[in-house]
Amino acid sequence: MRMPLLLIAVSSVFISACSTTPQGRSTYLLRSSSHVETGELTKVGDAYLGAVQVASYIDQPGLVLELAEGMIHTAKQHYWAEPLRVSLREFFNVEISAANEEALATISPEGTAASRIDVRISQLHGDAEGRAVLVASWSLSSAKQQYQYQFAETAPLDGVGYQALVTAQTKLLVQLSKAIAHELK
Repeated sequence: MRMPLLLIAVSSVFISACSTTPQGRSTYLLRSSSHVETGELTKVGDAYLGAVQVASYIDQPGLVLELAEGMIHTAKQHYWAEPLRVSLREFFNVEISAANEEALATISPEGTAASRIDVRISQLHGDAEGRAVLVASWSLSSAKQQYQYQFAETAPLDGVGYQALVTAQTKLLVQLSKAIAHELK
């Protein structure tokens, strides 16, 4: 009599464990939607992208939410596909080039008074009100002068979940890229 009860108990635990769906890991790429063509770069401007720095709290794989003032949560199942300092550099290069209608040089062009663009991302996260937040600063430096700028914007999420957060963050990063390109002109 004890054996069938034990068998039923073990079987029910096993069945319930198998019936729960484990939460999968989602990985997000930060990519520009601007068109990049194959071939020689014929219009390379006299500006180049220097340092791209990212605040340490977001320079890690998990997407970040600010739950309350100064209190953050790092997602355990929702990750950036590559380090932000890497993907942001490529993103800015493509987006600033597209907005400026000429390619950014990847290194300082020799023999020119090239402007160096340095970008620092201080905040890039979701907030408790359902918005994406981006706070950044950047500088344009040449041999003779330096200009410094700030960017602080939010964007509402067009839905719920981390995919909506990534989409809103991408929109903010496009706005930042356009602001930088505007100052290059």
